[in-house]
Amino acid sequence: MFDLNKEWSISFAGCGFMGIYYVGAASCIVERFPQFFEGASKIYGASAGALMAMILTIGTPLEKSCLDLMSMTRDARKHKLGPLHPAFNLQQLVRDSMTATLPADAHLRASGRLCVSLTRVSDGKNVIVSEFDTREELIQAVLCSCFIPFYCGLIPPTYRGVRYVDGAVSDNLPNCHLRNTVTFSAFAGESDVCPRSAFRLHEVRFNNVSIHVNSQNCYRVASSFFPPEPEGMAEICDNGYLDALRFLQDNGLVPSETPLAGLAVGTPCCDLGNPSTQETGPSEGPELSSRKEGHSWLRPQLIENLPLDIKRALCEGCREKHARGSMLSQVRERVHGNMASYLRIPYALPMDSALMLVNSVLQSSGLDPRAAPGTGLAVWNGRASPQPSGERGAG
Repeated sequence: MFDLNKEWSISFAGCGFMGIYYVGAASCIVERFPQFFEGASKIYGASAGALMAMILTIGTPLEKSCLDLMSMTRDARKHKLGPLHPAFNLQQLVRDSMTATLPADAHLRASGRLCVSLTRVSDGKNVIVSEFDTREELIQAVLCSCFIPFYCGLIPPTYRGVRYVDGAVSDNLPNCHLRNTVTFSAFAGESDVCPRSAFRLHEVRFNNVSIHVNSQNCYRVASSFFPPEPEGMAEICDNGYLDALRFLQDNGLVPSETPLAGLAVGTPCCDLGNPSTQETGPSEGPELSSRKEGHSWLRPQLIENLPLDIKRALCEGCREKHARGSMLSQVRERVHGNMASYLRIPYALPMDSALMLVNSVLQSSGLDPRAAPGTGLAVWNGRASPQPSGERGAG
């Protein structure tokens, strides 16, 4: 039983794209019992858990984090190889998100309270860092904790000049052994806040994280590396909300009769204007028009418990999938697009791989890969185009 009269800490396990589960869980606690996060002495995290720990420590709006994660998911699903395609640069996406979101004093807010789990490359030992001299140091520490070898690249990033990889490699649930540490995991197991198992064949522990062996967890593990459709991400987020509410109720932090439905149920999650005034464009058939009026790109049942701002973020993340025209045109585009992309792989993949290797080398050298002087290339999102001669670095 959780004791508010004693000092407590919080620990988030690494879970990749399943981090959307933490968005739902955190939104429930922020909405119903915010003292839980505000009063924690330390917030630990590994990999995606380190991102959530940083968000809660600094006070980044959860809806912004939700939008960023849905955008990363969309980018990951664009390619035939998914996140494994060399044109998909997860590290750069995470860096861009933090650079755009973190306030100038983020390192001051995080120091002493945020604890990031890292794995040192030289000896494989776990290192917990909690002091950050600059905002850039904070970004570097979180990037190191999120770097999955080979999945994210070949050259690990650095923190204070030392190379580290994903903290989950050595300790995926830091400080979990202390009595008053509340643990969060996106996998069904023995953590305090996690999905519940209807059945289990066995239990395994992956670097301190309890994981029940069953079909649902197999799906969750796969989703950590290869994100599901936007609707699936929304459902995972809603499940996180329900599991966090169950934790609050079981520990007497909110009344047990608190309704499961969110506080904003029945409120429209999207404001697309008055449907009666919307015109159906030449490329929009009646099916797309009906989707717009009914918001049927995301079934309300999937997000019925979530706060309104999270609903809007998830709905926005799902809308783009259905914004390309009628169902027939979508099928036609998908068939033609798939054929073209598959035919392109044999000759485009080696070039993409070479460009991403150059990016990694430039990043490890402290250069900006998106504007590499002297190379004659300007690189955006893994693509390269010739630089005008007047813009090349002198010498």
